[in-house]
Amino acid sequence: MRFLPFLFALALSLYASPKEINSFNGKFIQTIIDANGKKIIYSGELWASKPQNALWVYQKPIQKSVFINAQKITVIEPQIEQVTLRSLDNDIDFLQIVQKAKQVGEDKYTATVKGQAYNIIFKNDILSAINYTDGYDNRVTILFSNPSQNKPIEASRFKPVIPADFDVIKDR
Repeated sequence: MRFLPFLFALALSLYASPKEINSFNGKFIQTIIDANGKKIIYSGELWASKPQNALWVYQKPIQKSVFINAQKITVIEPQIEQVTLRSLDNDIDFLQIVQKAKQVGEDKYTATVKGQAYNIIFKNDILSAINYTDGYDNRVTILFSNPSQNKPIEASRFKPVIPADFDVIKDR
């Protein structure tokens, strides 16, 4: 569960470019390296849509779906038949994120939101990568492949369907 704040921050950082991104979809590889050099690699697919919707579908090394809607996170883990429901305290205005992003290179931008600095990379005006160091001193890098921006995403994609026989844990 420690990586859930990372997911929320990463979903928010999709909006941290001065380029207008209303929706985003892409496969991803997320690499987390801790202070001791231990590396964890996740892969999956991300869908995000304004104002505050994101769905991270992790395929490897474990299967799970992480839904972020406004101030809620729903994590569905089929392998352990468990759902975790969590509210988010972090009240972040996406417009504030966009306003704070600054271009630092041809395709490179930086944004600092609530003290967290993000490096954002575009290739051909399409979001390509995000990296940052989190509050636990983990270096987090997310590389996107086959990305698409500003294409319609059905709102129903962001609505979790919780199987009736799964255990539900409410965190906060």
